[in-house]
Amino acid sequence: MHITIERLKYLVAVAQHGSFSAAARELGVSNTAVNKTIQALEFDLELEIFNRRHGKRPSLTDAGKKLYVQALDILPKVVLMEQHAEVLAKGVESNLTIAVHPYTLSHDFNLKMRALIETYPTVDLKFVDAESLSGYDDDFDIYVGPTRHEVPRGMNALMTGHLEWRVLCAPDFPLAAKRKHLEPADLDQHPQLLLTEGFCTKPEYREAMRYSTQVVSVDRFYQMRNMLLAGVGFAIYPAHLCEQQVSVGKLIDLEFDFGSAGNLWPIEVLWRDQLGVAGAWLIEQLVS
Repeated sequence: MHITIERLKYLVAVAQHGSFSAAARELGVSNTAVNKTIQALEFDLELEIFNRRHGKRPSLTDAGKKLYVQALDILPKVVLMEQHAEVLAKGVESNLTIAVHPYTLSHDFNLKMRALIETYPTVDLKFVDAESLSGYDDDFDIYVGPTRHEVPRGMNALMTGHLEWRVLCAPDFPLAAKRKHLEPADLDQHPQLLLTEGFCTKPEYREAMRYSTQVVSVDRFYQMRNMLLAGVGFAIYPAHLCEQQVSVGKLIDLEFDFGSAGNLWPIEVLWRDQLGVAGAWLIEQLVS
């Protein structure tokens, strides 16, 4: 036996404290145990790691300094491995993939993601755009977005709330002058920004949201947002994502009356049966 994790811990403790007794107190062992461990390491490696002079603190030799630097690199990785092994033994998954629709990226949702990271720091999180999914067989564990009104086998779903829609445009867009007095015919005379068909935006959903024959199709939500701010067209937009821009005058809420069709769209969280501890914890937070 030459280099072990225990020996490296002893080496680092003595080097950092400059004292065998102080290292012993930190490690919770006797002074003798520290001395014997370092001596055994030096004997096995045939190296002098510490300079020992009566009345002076032990100091690293040149060889000891090299070992110390390597130990500082190795030990944190070992500690992390031990933490990962511990949480895996408790049923905490090593990674979690969350498919989330841009419409649902509210402040509250982001706070829950922050809490997830703080509660389960060893879990590797991956977020994918839910609209880009090709089907339920894609690699994701949890879906958060507009409901698709279907739950495949091996999955579970619960409603978590609703999207509230607003009709928005830039301050210099022609429709801004008709605020509060809009008719569907007014919208038809101007270009509308719409997401293309995707996993969430089914053809029938897209058609239900279309109020103009002049459609500007976009693949990504950020494209819609930027073009909306630039006055390229008007858009049907989630209320919780436009509050700040409306309050500072960057966007105009046209206060359109949706009539009997309403302006609410259910949001669901959908998850696979085999979720681990972290995933189950997140589901509980999302539906609470």
